[in-house]
Amino acid sequence: MEKPKLKNECLFCRSRFCYERVVSKDMKYDEVACTKHVKELHKHSDVTAPGVMKSFISGTGIQKRGVDFK
Repeated sequence: MEKPKLKNECLFCRSRFCYERVVSKDMKYDEVACTKHVKELHKHSDVTAPGVMKSFISGTGIQKRGVDFK
């Protein structure tokens, strides 16, 4: 059984240096990825939450899922 992901852990690997985040306006889709897996994160968001308005957040600070970005 795999351990649950930490708030700052990449969706695709165990990296905790995630500078990319995709979050839907209703917060039902909220994932982060390291720079190595940015393209995979964008594809995953399109497949998992199609037709939903999403914000693509990229920065120099480490991103975390589940954190309000307002």
